[in-house]
Amino acid sequence: MLILGLLSLSAMIADAQPRAAAKKKPRTRSVLYASYLNARYGYAISYPSTFLRPEPESDNGDGRKFTTSDNSVLLTVWGENNVTGATLRSLYKGQADAVAPGRVVSYKVIKPQWFVVSWSENGRLFYRKTIARKEGFATFILEYDEGKRGTFDPMVPAIAASFR
Repeated sequence: MLILGLLSLSAMIADAQPRAAAKKKPRTRSVLYASYLNARYGYAISYPSTFLRPEPESDNGDGRKFTTSDNSVLLTVWGENNVTGATLRSLYKGQADAVAPGRVVSYKVIKPQWFVVSWSENGRLFYRKTIARKEGFATFILEYDEGKRGTFDPMVPAIAASFR
């Protein structure tokens, strides 16, 4: 009986306390993705078609550009044969250590089959991923104005994970 009384008292106290108002989540625009498959080099990438529109494939078929209507965002993707004998590490080192006025590298990582370098430069953000292919490399660079960070930063992981 004492236990029932304590449980009833606990329930009344809990009901008497104001409930925390449910936090409203900000309304976000859903993002749709489309895929681009490059026939010449065999790589694929998903891009946020909600925001980016594809330009025609390059004349030699190595890649394509995707832009916003105001050209403030550019996704460039391409494949290349390794005619110079470069290694993934040498490409990584060249990109990670590149010096330019206003350039600040914020993230860099190399794995056995790919590397990523991210940097800011003169009010723009850049994210580059290069993957080793059988006879060359495939690369994408996403660049956008710092003012678009809130919109495009959350998309980078999905774009990068889709790149194969």
